[in-house]
Amino acid sequence: MFGRMMRGIAASAFALLAAAALQPSGVAAQQSGPFRVLVPDFFAGEGANRNFGRDVAKELRELMRSLPGYTAIERDEIRDNLRRLDLDMEDLTCLSTRQLGPQINAAVAICMSYVEQGDDRSMSQIQIIDVGSGAILPIDDATYNRREQETAAQYIVDAFDTYVQQSRMRVFCFDYSSEQNQLWEDALRTCLEALELNPGDNEVRYQLGYVKYQQDDLEGALETVQEVLDNDPYHQEGLQLGGFVATTLGNQDQGRDYYQRYLELNPGAVDVRRRIAYDVARAGDPEAAVGIIQEGFAAGESIELTQDLANYSFAAARALLPEGFQPSEENPVPENVAAFYNDAIDAYLQVFEVRGDSMDVSQLRNVIVAQVQMNQLEGAASTAERVLEIFDGEAVIWATYADALRRLGRIDEAVEAYQAIEEIDPEYPDLFARQGQILIQAGRRDDAVPVLMRAVERGGNPNQLSRLIFADAYSNGVQKQQWSYALQGIQAAKSFEGLADASVGELDFWHGFVQYNRGIQVCRCGPDAPGGTVETAEAALPIFQEAKALLGSAGSTAYAEGRNLKTNQDQLLNGADQYIEMQGAIIRRGR
Repeated sequence: MFGRMMRGIAASAFALLAAAALQPSGVAAQQSGPFRVLVPDFFAGEGANRNFGRDVAKELRELMRSLPGYTAIERDEIRDNLRRLDLDMEDLTCLSTRQLGPQINAAVAICMSYVEQGDDRSMSQIQIIDVGSGAILPIDDATYNRREQETAAQYIVDAFDTYVQQSRMRVFCFDYSSEQNQLWEDALRTCLEALELNPGDNEVRYQLGYVKYQQDDLEGALETVQEVLDNDPYHQEGLQLGGFVATTLGNQDQGRDYYQRYLELNPGAVDVRRRIAYDVARAGDPEAAVGIIQEGFAAGESIELTQDLANYSFAAARALLPEGFQPSEENPVPENVAAFYNDAIDAYLQVFEVRGDSMDVSQLRNVIVAQVQMNQLEGAASTAERVLEIFDGEAVIWATYADALRRLGRIDEAVEAYQAIEEIDPEYPDLFARQGQILIQAGRRDDAVPVLMRAVERGGNPNQLSRLIFADAYSNGVQKQQWSYALQGIQAAKSFEGLADASVGELDFWHGFVQYNRGIQVCRCGPDAPGGTVETAEAALPIFQEAKALLGSAGSTAYAEGRNLKTNQDQLLNGADQYIEMQGAIIRRGR
């Protein structure tokens, strides 16, 4: 019973040491004199005489006092601190020695175990431990006679020189790569030197990976981070950096694995989870970011997580949409895209319920855009109206609302929405061009022309805006042989100021083509026509003459070259000449 009680006391004291070790010691920063080195009596294996470990430690303390910048802590001071924690020297291990370091204001700790082999003592697990960083420099095993305590101590002191050099390079490695300095070439060099001196220093290895990442050597960074994780599968910084770099390189599965392992360690850390999801989305995998956020709801819902879920779901839907995809009733968005859009809509509206006028307007616009993409047009218009009750001065919401109204065929209301934008922001991009376009689509060309001319006055491209009118004249006039409608549209298209020569040539050609066909219609001289009269000839003659002039003007431009029309330019001009001569003859005979 006494033995069990003593083991319980020792376990409690060890737990106290472990808890204290979690507190930042700042030993190196606080120490003004030589760095204090903790050298406990070394650890005798089962059945081994403890005198060898005690004597080697004593000799080592003496030798340490001769090293510049370092001094060994007296054995009595070590024992006094152990008594305060209800521990004896023989209770120590390498781990508890390391944990004792901050409590005794040590910068470095040294530990070693040994076993007896006749008169020899086989030393193993020899470690020099940097107390502040936890970095360990392992020393090769060695065997000495039981009377060679001083030689054994000298062996450890000789290895200490490597620790000093490695510590120096280690400091430079971290200092050069600090946020303040960012001297990446120097950092790379010193990190490599520090790692060469101590290949087992996993923190230096991680820092080397971070430096490579900062130098845009992503493949090298990922390879180095993987080495860190091979040594410590749950190295938290390594998992975060590895996840980001792997995802950036397109190794989505590997990136997700790293992030998942990190979150296993911190399942309830909402801020960390959100930051990781942000990194994943920024690296190009919003779908994985959605999964990371959804897992976070298991630990409790929050409005921040809901907002993130909305943002990443919307981004995932947009990323999955085929390039140039235009949804319609006949061509709905794919099911996987619809699922993300619906999640985004629901989550955004939940956030809107809570945050109201403090919500980011761009997120509310995302709701309306998603509903339009899903062809939920009534819902999109309703959402926009609800948002505009609070954000009536937001032009971007009015524009999205106008698009929903246009798709619903509520053209007058859509025009009114654009007029509201003009009052809010007269310089809103493509304001009049959009308004003119929806008027044309609604068959209100005459209303569209002055609106599009205002767009030109505001700096719009006259060639592009003129083409909107011409496209309508061609599709609803020329192709349907509605020559009067086509003529009015082409004349309106030509009225825009600042048209390029190529645009003028194209419009002249089609203007001439339309007049040529109008002339045939007016003169009633086509194959199936009843024949012309003096009156029809007098009406048709100037039309054919104008057609000839327009076709001739267009013929001097590059537009007419290589066009595959029903009849080529020469045929049209020859035909115009024949009809002009014919109308003249009819008029002369009649007179």
